[in-house]
Amino acid sequence: MRDVSHTMSAIPTLTPMEKSSAEGEELVRVEELAVAYGAVQALHSVSFSIRRGGLVLVLGPNGAGKTSLVKALAGAVIPRHGRVILDGVDVTRVRAFKRVKRGVALVPEGRGTLPGLSVLDNLDLGWHAALRERRDPKEESLARISGLFPVLEQRLQQDCGTLSGGEMQMLAIARALLSSPRVLLLDEPSLGLAPQPIARVYESLGELNEQGLAMVLVEQKAVPLARTPDLTIVLHHGRVVYQKQDTRPDEAELAELYLGKVER
Repeated sequence: MRDVSHTMSAIPTLTPMEKSSAEGEELVRVEELAVAYGAVQALHSVSFSIRRGGLVLVLGPNGAGKTSLVKALAGAVIPRHGRVILDGVDVTRVRAFKRVKRGVALVPEGRGTLPGLSVLDNLDLGWHAALRERRDPKEESLARISGLFPVLEQRLQQDCGTLSGGEMQMLAIARALLSSPRVLLLDEPSLGLAPQPIARVYESLGELNEQGLAMVLVEQKAVPLARTPDLTIVLHHGRVVYQKQDTRPDEAELAELYLGKVER
């Protein structure tokens, strides 16, 4: 693996003792979160917490409520019920752009990059989204992004709509990182990618998580995670059918859960 201890200065480099202490601290708490669109209930009463530097994996088939969950965490939708607590502060009704300033960044399904703008333009949007006191000079920030995703440095003036799927996913992650997040929400980063780009993306995510960036990772299927998640949640029809710490279901269990045959 690459050494990325210098890659994102917004993610503090801690001594082993400091890291051990910080990792026990709760960063985000989700309390009985429920999301509805009109009469359609997309998510029913989900509760969990994320520690600093933690990793939460959320799995589920299409229509399970995964996207509704991360949008509610990001402030893109207002939940019908429940609360989102960030660093002890209730941010449930704080709008998305203000939540970014508080250190919550979303990499949306479909990547959310802006065709017609260059790679550099997209990265610039991410840098400007960060609080001034939380960001480094733009040149330094871009240099660190280039260290994490070298291919982007070769594409800076290229229209992002002409990138490959893997490159576009890297750009979406890089743009979110430039907002100096403390927790990164990723909605199906492997969607539509071939195995090799998936492996590259997940290698970078593993390195960032190891450096102390907390993550909520949403996927439909098993992915090449660098470590076992602190918590794995499986959603089906908007309900939690599996929620366990320090483990994840194997493919056979996941198939049963997706088919609705078992609840745990």
